[in-house]
Amino acid sequence: MQVITPGLYFWYLSIAPCGEVKCIPTLIVLDPQGEVITRQGRVEVLNDEDCRGFPWHPKPVLELSDSNAVQLNEGPCLVLFVDSEDDGESEAAKQLIQPIAEKIIAKYKAKEEEAPLLFFVAGEAEVAPSEALTDVKIHLPVFAPGKVDDDMTDSLRDYTNLPEAAPLLTILDMSARAKYVMDVEEITPAIVEAFVNDFLAEKLKPEPI
Repeated sequence: MQVITPGLYFWYLSIAPCGEVKCIPTLIVLDPQGEVITRQGRVEVLNDEDCRGFPWHPKPVLELSDSNAVQLNEGPCLVLFVDSEDDGESEAAKQLIQPIAEKIIAKYKAKEEEAPLLFFVAGEAEVAPSEALTDVKIHLPVFAPGKVDDDMTDSLRDYTNLPEAAPLLTILDMSARAKYVMDVEEITPAIVEAFVNDFLAEKLKPEPI
């Protein structure tokens, strides 16, 4: 462990021990009390090379990108697919699910536990030129510098066999190879919250990925 600024520390793991570290290398940022600020330091550095957002306190809702898609492997993720060709749709989607995300995060933080869900909005933004590969171990398309353009959202839809509808509310659990899809005409905060609560109460029936 090394100090990188007064009162903040990082762990850089070059090998993966048993437990919560699933990708290598992993950069974990801790506060002075040894509490984890983020396990996604590597992703944050890729997205913030000047470290302007350091120490990268987690955002309740993330916009899915090629650099943060690896987080889909860490556990169940609520993913709201939207049509990003509609100006403001992604931001509106974030605002819709953020209160629910914050409520879940606060509930589990009070119990000193990590939230059981990550929250994403997935638009149609293109990723950098890449070649789609499949990592069998983590059951998710991964992207490496390569020859052709690919679309992260389309790749995720294809891999999980989701319809092209937008908006589309889902929970994806890559490690369990399971998906949950809310088929409604209009997505409201009440629908999202009920969907999340039913998932956490294990009331939803999974479909295979």
